[in-house]
Amino acid sequence: MSVKDKVYDFIIIGCGPTGSTAATYLARLGYSVLVFERTKFPRQHEGESLLPFCYPLFKELGVYDEMKTKFVKKPGVRFLNYADTQSATYCFQNILTDESKLSFHVLRAEFDLMLMNNAIKNGAEVLQETKVNSVNLEREDKLVDVVTTDAEGNTKEWCAKFLIDASGQDTFLAKRTGAKTAYKELDRTAFLTHWVDGRYIDGIEVGLLQLVYLNDKKSGWFGIQPIGKNRLSVGLVINRQYLKEQKKILTDKGIKDWQMAFYLQEVDQCAFAKKILANARIIQPLLIVSDYSYYTEKPWGDNFALLGDAGKFLDPIFASGVYLGMNSAKMFAAAIHVKLTQGEVAGAERLENAYKHINGAYDLVEKFVHIFYDPNSFNLAEIPADSESKYKNYETAFSLVHYLLAGDFFNNYDKYAGFLDMLRNPEQFQRWRSLVKSRPDLNVALCGSNPGEIYGDILDELVPGFPAKEELNNLIIKGNGQPA
Repeated sequence: MSVKDKVYDFIIIGCGPTGSTAATYLARLGYSVLVFERTKFPRQHEGESLLPFCYPLFKELGVYDEMKTKFVKKPGVRFLNYADTQSATYCFQNILTDESKLSFHVLRAEFDLMLMNNAIKNGAEVLQETKVNSVNLEREDKLVDVVTTDAEGNTKEWCAKFLIDASGQDTFLAKRTGAKTAYKELDRTAFLTHWVDGRYIDGIEVGLLQLVYLNDKKSGWFGIQPIGKNRLSVGLVINRQYLKEQKKILTDKGIKDWQMAFYLQEVDQCAFAKKILANARIIQPLLIVSDYSYYTEKPWGDNFALLGDAGKFLDPIFASGVYLGMNSAKMFAAAIHVKLTQGEVAGAERLENAYKHINGAYDLVEKFVHIFYDPNSFNLAEIPADSESKYKNYETAFSLVHYLLAGDFFNNYDKYAGFLDMLRNPEQFQRWRSLVKSRPDLNVALCGSNPGEIYGDILDELVPGFPAKEELNNLIIKGNGQPA
């Protein structure tokens, strides 16, 4: 069946945060937008910790008020060593004075559904359970043909003036054009599932994202975060070579579900994860993602663009994926609008500038990721989070690390890249450390937060051991993270 008589302005593949954001901004500009989503929302997904720099987007999209009532707040990030003997806490309040100092942890099933419904409310048409089979970008008139199959097996043909690939890890266009290139040095696998009845201590009770360094051979990390009043998201990222070795050991023992056995083995071997999850239980299937670090050389053309994870993905360590995708979608929508309303010359200039900032942001995150995994580089669990120093022409080194963790990627990538180069040089790094001085006023282990403001309206069913809801706002927290 053909429905090609109608020519949409934009067809978007994928209705995750990037696709729904692009759809919302373009629909608001008056364009006809059709989105194909191969799954049925809500559905499980990785990428649950968000950055403070997302706040302007949430407010512009009109979802911020809903988010405040649905999701756990996130005041900062705590890095820990593998033995759970050393940690450093980076609080967003030390650089941000408005409400964005409390970011969010989200249940992606609810978050993505909210953004999709918002795109529909703003005028986009969304077809779920609709798989894109093929596209044709080579028509002489520059229009785009798209062939889809729905849940009943019906095949249809569609037409648009422009195609946006926001298919995420599916990387629809990059796979089919052979333009997808792996970051071989970032060869890792991610595991994710949710637990209940975990211990809300050591900053979890005030929403801190906990990032635990693994040892050199494993070359990875645990990410533990509260996404509900009694629901912990526990992700594991691990070197694939180590994973292959462990797979052989486990399968040789006759263990069929070796992936779950491996995940639980790593939880047991990580001091902090074991402590937090000692009496907890898993409540959903284990999500496993491999081969997720890649890029494409050609992210856009005359009648197509790749946005978010569809064009490049590095690593989930700094929770950057959702913000990079959503902000790229916003910048692209503004740039393509210039092209369509002011002509090719003005549009090309605006698109070049947009992708300059988009590429600069991704390059900066890439550099930060490589430094994180370099065993000879600085360790964020060991650098005092309250340290401050003036170094050459940079702002305080303390502030720059915090701004990077908060998500300031797009506007100051050149300055931050130079700072990271300095920290990566062992000689300069030691010189920097010698200039560091402590700022006790910034050394706030729990970021000045309390469970009441972090969990707010979602605290209808309390985590075991928590005080009554009416007591939470006045709760005093001890330095060790236990309720006073």
